Amino acid sequence: MVILNVKNLSIEEISKVNRVVVDEISFSLKKSEVLGIVGESGSGKTVTAMSLLNLLSDDLKISKGSIYFLNKNLCNVSEKELEEIRGNSFSIVFQNPISSLNPLMKVGKQISEVIKKHQNLDKNQRLNRTFEVLSDVGFKDNFMEIYHKYPHELSGGQGQRIGIAMAIANNPKIIIADEPTTALDKNTQEQILKLLKDIQKKYQTSIILISHDLDIIKNFTDNALIMYFGQIVESGSTHDIFLNPHHHYTKGLLDSLPENFRKGEPIKVMKGGIPNINDNIEGCFFSPRCPEVTENCKKNRIDYILDEKNNKGIRCINPIKEKEL
Repeated sequence: MVILNVKNLSIEEISKVNRVVVDEISFSLKKSEVLGIVGESGSGKTVTAMSLLNLLSDDLKISKGSIYFLNKNLCNVSEKELEEIRGNSFSIVFQNPISSLNPLMKVGKQISEVIKKHQNLDKNQRLNRTFEVLSDVGFKDNFMEIYHKYPHELSGGQGQRIGIAMAIANNPKIIIADEPTTALDKNTQEQILKLLKDIQKKYQTSIILISHDLDIIKNFTDNALIMYFGQIVESGSTHDIFLNPHHHYTKGLLDSLPENFRKGEPIKVMKGGIPNINDNIEGCFFSPRCPEVTENCKKNRIDYILDEKNNKGIRCINPIKEKEL
């Protein structure tokens, strides 16, 4: 069952110079699916995710396309309707959740307020639900202690768990996890990812995971979108993408993984970097960095071809051929 369907979504920057920062992207999300969005900094990952609930900064706007959530186009609903959806059917775990908390309010009270906004529960019921979600995120033996802490008293891992608790408080259908492990050490990262997986199974929640860490995408997601300079350049099942990348950018990312070179070999690094707004690239945005670039690539924009039946998408006229297994 598809619960989110994004079609030809474009986002423009309007403050200084009109430019497209997300360029006609299309993707869908099924119930209980974990979808990864990966790419270098500046590829449009977070902007795409924030646009889904119109949480864009003032200098950005959706200029084209549709975002259907359970058959309702979120581009056409009122702010009041969006407020009902945010934190209820659709929630977000931020990269640094502590910074998004009220520093003057105990964290348990803040979770309770999220519940109060969207559920018709009395005080005791809200308290019980708060303790339940605190238990779900790993505070089963000390939820009362955590309930009475202020944000500044939390460690990074505890703060991320509180962020997840707030996200699941109203049993949402979709959770956006925006780089949820970036500021954490390796052990805590693994704990948080396992926690998200456990939460996803218990609540049958769909997750959109934004990350630049390919290992996390590989081990945590069902399907993936590879983004480059505001465009989706490849999409499909995570297993297929890692086994048989078809876009040269995807292969460049995968080649840089430590597991893909032997000890003593130099690290494989793609030449160049993400374009900037002053670069005048007529054709494919990746053409200045592509090892298989042609004159056609340099001169013509490349369409994104989506094969929904086979769950594959590619933006390339000279893709890498399928490996023979």
